[in-house]
Amino acid sequence: MVQSKTTAPKGYGQFCPIALAAEVMAERWTPLVLRGLFCGARRFNEIQDSVPRMSSSLLSRRLKELEQAGVIERVPDGQGRGASYRLTRSGEEIFPVLETMGNWAQKWLRREITRDENLDPDVLMWDLRRTILNQAEPLTRRRVVRFQLDGVPIAKRFYWLVFEGEDVDICVQDPGHEVDLWVQATLKTLVEIWLGHLPLKQAVEAGRLQLDGPKQEIAAFARWYGLSHFAAEGLRLSRTAS
Repeated sequence: MVQSKTTAPKGYGQFCPIALAAEVMAERWTPLVLRGLFCGARRFNEIQDSVPRMSSSLLSRRLKELEQAGVIERVPDGQGRGASYRLTRSGEEIFPVLETMGNWAQKWLRREITRDENLDPDVLMWDLRRTILNQAEPLTRRRVVRFQLDGVPIAKRFYWLVFEGEDVDICVQDPGHEVDLWVQATLKTLVEIWLGHLPLKQAVEAGRLQLDGPKQEIAAFARWYGLSHFAAEGLRLSRTAS
């Protein structure tokens, strides 16, 4: 007699509110997909840029699961060329949960955050671009910034940010424009500044961050290199530890 195989239920099978919330939010990659949406990603490609190591098929699955849970909604563009995603009211109310998680990690997992295996230049550049766009300070001329990341594989060593009007493009090959500012540092240093673990001025004075260009571009760097949403907690903890 052949015994039929039974499939374990996906959920925890508990009435505990934490268990039910975890079934929606704690699937692998789901919190990071939500992070991308909170940061302003709307189109599929934009969301995928925020999770570069996640496969397209898995991202599609997670988006469908979040839609079924009522956390996001898919909005057709009306031209038959695709759709965008936006958080529902339910989804928006998840943000304080993720914010608490991030601040907790800033306090208790500070060293682990900036371990080499957790440093991804693509994620940093995506985060930086989203922050710049959210600042809504369009330029009247093009600005080109070249990043040299020391200590990483050559394929990930150089990035260019091209500011033009209200948009910012990330290039991994020389776009052919005149460079206004050269930025050189290790990826870890840039991430530590981004997270508030290392004040920008201190990084420059210690020689860990090198900025080469006109004085006005160097001064502007401190404005547009906006910090992470969690940097306030990082800076607070840095001051407490010193």
